[in-house]
Amino acid sequence: MTNLNHLRPRGKAKTGEISLSDLLFCPVLFPIALYAGTSTPSVLSSSLTLSSWIVYLLDYRSTGSQTGFPFSSFLPAWLCIATSSDLTTSRFRLYLSFWTVLLYRPLFNKIILKFSKSFTFGEGSIIVQGILLALHSSLLRLEGMDSYRTFHMARKVADWLKWFQDHCSNPTSMSLLTSWVALSVLSVLVVIIYKVLDWRVTTATRKIFHLSVILVYLPGLKYDPALLYYCSIGATLVFISLELLRWSEKLPFLTNGLSAYLKHFTDEKEGGSLILTNIYLLVGVSLPLWLWPGSWSSPVPLSLYTGILSVGIYDAAASLVGSRFGRLRFSSGKSLEGMIGGCLAALIAIIAIQNDYQLTEDIITQFGEEILALNPRHLTFVAACLVTSVAEVMVDQVDNLILPLVMYSALLGIPKVMPTLITKLSI
Repeated sequence: MTNLNHLRPRGKAKTGEISLSDLLFCPVLFPIALYAGTSTPSVLSSSLTLSSWIVYLLDYRSTGSQTGFPFSSFLPAWLCIATSSDLTTSRFRLYLSFWTVLLYRPLFNKIILKFSKSFTFGEGSIIVQGILLALHSSLLRLEGMDSYRTFHMARKVADWLKWFQDHCSNPTSMSLLTSWVALSVLSVLVVIIYKVLDWRVTTATRKIFHLSVILVYLPGLKYDPALLYYCSIGATLVFISLELLRWSEKLPFLTNGLSAYLKHFTDEKEGGSLILTNIYLLVGVSLPLWLWPGSWSSPVPLSLYTGILSVGIYDAAASLVGSRFGRLRFSSGKSLEGMIGGCLAALIAIIAIQNDYQLTEDIITQFGEEILALNPRHLTFVAACLVTSVAEVMVDQVDNLILPLVMYSALLGIPKVMPTLITKLSI
């Protein structure tokens, strides 16, 4: 029996299927993003990509699934430890990397089978890679500790909590936290009101939550990215915990209400027993912040804004313009008008962010002149928006996961090749 039946069907299909974007696009997004940020290939992430392809060959073809652990299951893990030079200096890192890669297949299949029809193959690849990379990164931090005894671990936690308390005591952080709590409450009230009054939920309605995350992340990135980093992780863990509680139906008095209110806002991309739209939105806008390898000194680089630019602004604008004015449709159902509207909205947002949230006619005119003068920095902004728009209209996956990784990679990766392109364009 094949595991294809447990993948989320697309469109009107009754069974799951695997497209080219599932195999060739989604599994490589994390390695490309990590390479764009550090200019150093991530052997671990590349090994997880190879694991994705091997999982497809073993378990997700129409010929059926293999049981046990054939030799090919070990191949990515062996290649990881054989090609990574820094693992030879630490036995802890060697074992950790080996088991991280080896766990990919059982974890992937466990999630797909446990939450049947909740994920496409590509979405599952991104999620499992993200989970394993996060666990690997977290466990690596234990390597430098002097002791692993409970007392020393507790003291580390206490030190972090004290830092967090001190950090939140300044007026700026307090103002940010207050506004974030207020926006969270308002978002919950929107869900409650629409359900109680039985109002119809449209594409425009769902974009209210995009506006909410914009209002959270723009000031957070500008004034206190470190606080935003930790709060985004905490909020994501809360969302995941609530969804697992709702799925388990262990507390009917709570889970029945959660299901009723959340299902009122689901769209055609939801499937199976999980409701993931809200989690995908939060994770998508947070991914660039989590992936960034540098410091959070102010002002932060534009690449940290790519979650907001791609999901909060581009995707929202493309969806609103496309649903209202869309006439010329691609095979994916997305419209050319929506693509253009999203690109323009993202570019305008980039101009405003680069000019300290100011947007005047002179600033826009100067931006256009810089593009005509083939300014590499400004051409990079345009190219990143175009790459993101092409991914949005061509790839049949959840935009909230795909677009931030694409724009983040484009914004950091294009400058590495831009000087060569500018030279050729100038000749």
